[in-house]
Amino acid sequence: MSADSLWDVQTGVFTLLVNTSGLTALLANGAGSILDHVPTGTVFPYVVIGEVRSVPMDTQSVSGNEVMLTLDTYSRATGMQEARHIMSQIYAALHNAAFTVPNQVLVQCQCLESVTLVEAEGLGRLAQDALIRHGSQRFRLITEPA
Repeated sequence: MSADSLWDVQTGVFTLLVNTSGLTALLANGAGSILDHVPTGTVFPYVVIGEVRSVPMDTQSVSGNEVMLTLDTYSRATGMQEARHIMSQIYAALHNAAFTVPNQVLVQCQCLESVTLVEAEGLGRLAQDALIRHGSQRFRLITEPA
């Protein structure tokens, strides 16, 4: 799988997520809060398309790829509820979903893991406003060339 093919997978996932109204309604800037680069001053909550990895799954007769894609959710709300609601919408949009991946045929998309944790930002490690709720979801996508 080429770097362009990984971009195709990211593009397909991004397009699906920005058009998922239940998800974008929960984000600070709607579809504009689904990012692959977080500019300074980005308002919480938002979702970041993180690491994307690929492993060839070629056989003698079929080419294919197993793609691992990580989506990270960031929130500053008190407690985990906001982050988990956002993650729930991502799961509903992607898990076992059929969606378009440019130049590829999506065979399967499944969520493998979801994790939520609390991170302290800056020097005020114990201050409530310095806490960031971080949710991470890892999805496995199987693709074949179109």
